[in-house]
Amino acid sequence: MEQNDQRNILLALVLCFGLFMIYNWLVLDPQQKAAQAARQQAQQNAVTQAAAPAPTIRQREEVITGQLTAGTRVALDAKAIEGSISLLGARIDDVQLKGFYETIEDKEAKRPAGEIKLMAPEGTERAFYATVAWTTANTTTDDVVWTPTSTGPLTTTNPLTLTYATAVVKIDRKIEVDADYLFTVTDVVTNTGAEPVTLTQKAELRQRQTPDLVTTPHAETGAHRGALGVYGSEKNQMVNYNDLNQGKAVARNVTGGWNALTTKYWMAATIPEQAEEVQMQAGNEKLNGQTTFTAGYSLMPYVIQPSQSITKISRVFAGAKRVDVLERYENDGKAPIPSFTDAVDWSFMFFITKPFFWLLKLLHGWLGAFGLAILALTIVVKTVFFPLQFNMYKSMSKMRLIQPELKGIQERFAADPQRLRQEQAKLMQREKVNPLAGCLPLIPTMFVFYALFHVLNVTIEMRHTPFVGWIRDMSAADPTSIFNLFGLIPWEPRSVPLIGGLLGIGFWPILYGATMFGLQSLSAPPGDKMQAAIMKWIPLLFTVLFAGFAAGLVIYYVWSNLISIIQQYIIMRRTGVETELDKWIKKRFGKKEAA
Repeated sequence: MEQNDQRNILLALVLCFGLFMIYNWLVLDPQQKAAQAARQQAQQNAVTQAAAPAPTIRQREEVITGQLTAGTRVALDAKAIEGSISLLGARIDDVQLKGFYETIEDKEAKRPAGEIKLMAPEGTERAFYATVAWTTANTTTDDVVWTPTSTGPLTTTNPLTLTYATAVVKIDRKIEVDADYLFTVTDVVTNTGAEPVTLTQKAELRQRQTPDLVTTPHAETGAHRGALGVYGSEKNQMVNYNDLNQGKAVARNVTGGWNALTTKYWMAATIPEQAEEVQMQAGNEKLNGQTTFTAGYSLMPYVIQPSQSITKISRVFAGAKRVDVLERYENDGKAPIPSFTDAVDWSFMFFITKPFFWLLKLLHGWLGAFGLAILALTIVVKTVFFPLQFNMYKSMSKMRLIQPELKGIQERFAADPQRLRQEQAKLMQREKVNPLAGCLPLIPTMFVFYALFHVLNVTIEMRHTPFVGWIRDMSAADPTSIFNLFGLIPWEPRSVPLIGGLLGIGFWPILYGATMFGLQSLSAPPGDKMQAAIMKWIPLLFTVLFAGFAAGLVIYYVWSNLISIIQQYIIMRRTGVETELDKWIKKRFGKKEAA
């Protein structure tokens, strides 16, 4: 091996280590802090469950309880959500998601206080609500009290009907909720006066700014957070919370679409009738020192003649971004919502991540568990790419067979690098060995890695999904660590500043490193001793790197490596190559020659 090649390999290793340190600083360390905060919150929930909820939740509950008692609220109890509707502005401002929890500890204990509180009333610390209001030149229904004409609670079979009237206009409203997360608001507006009246309907989401919305970077969440929508034919219109906070605003006239405020897993969206010409809007408002993010749409003004009525339907989504639910709304035969599955941030490589998730979901439907689906997916991927893998293993086997000849050429022409390369090329051409055959399978492998990495990170189906044993959440890193003897020592290595990410090496990452070492041992060893020594450190480097990845991703690659070891061993044995494993077995269990 030439001196320049040795220098390049050393530089590459230094660069890899430097990149990992940057990755640890920007991604792993913030993730560990977030996980530690989540654990602390879970402990606080457990302690306060018997006494009182957390302060922000208590404030929300006090407001809601008081208004329910005062009769200015109607209870909501549907299959997937619960909460209440405020008669002030007929606001959808109290939505709690059934079956989704803040932490894995809350989920396992099924703590009601730990369920996701998506929507909260105005005046609370995490206010987030939806309004559908009618405005004239002088008035708006956003801040008036509606009169209920039905008996609550609002359920999937019992809609809520409301009415509001002025001297010239009467509005009859019906609010329905389905089995998932969609509210349908149907308004019949009647002109009861003697003159024509002009009205405009505005559906809007209003969310109070909180520090986590504008300080949490995209790199930490892996998904868009902020305003998101389809504006007419324009898909994936995005403005993140930071830009909204800096004053960036959207106002675009289109026909149809939808507009939302979203985080990684949760979303509230406003959806007009798709034939309507609307103005999509997103921005922020500042009042009394507080910033409120807004997103929604306004209809074009309508002129209603005396004694005439118009009927308008608007929809509000408030819930979890479950792909099957989004697909059902997107493919609804009566009122489809265009590109609604794009509420999930599939990334710029959506043409890979979407089909990858679809296949994973299909396998989950057959096998009943995402852990088994990931194992089955590994087999599918290995089968699809087997022709490439076969050529790679075959080339590696031939490389191993010609190692003695290559070594002889290196010794004979060590003083003439040009002749050395020529003789090596002749040998490989004669033996039909293609050195690049080992590189081609790396290309699809990179796409598979990215697709699985992203899908595990952004889809709610992976969130809080267990595997076996101690893996309670496949979208999070293996919680064990070799540095506290996998939990035997009461110490959390990940809490160490700066290098905590390096110390959080769990059992599955170690198993990955071991399988990578086993796979590497089947390959032809480098002729240069220095290069061979460096290559031995590669499994350790990747063990540390994979320690911060989602456990589901590590499990996939452990299983993939095991399959690769079996495939490569069989192919090498069939081509007459003696592997390091064969040598070890022969040395350990072979018969000793007679003296």
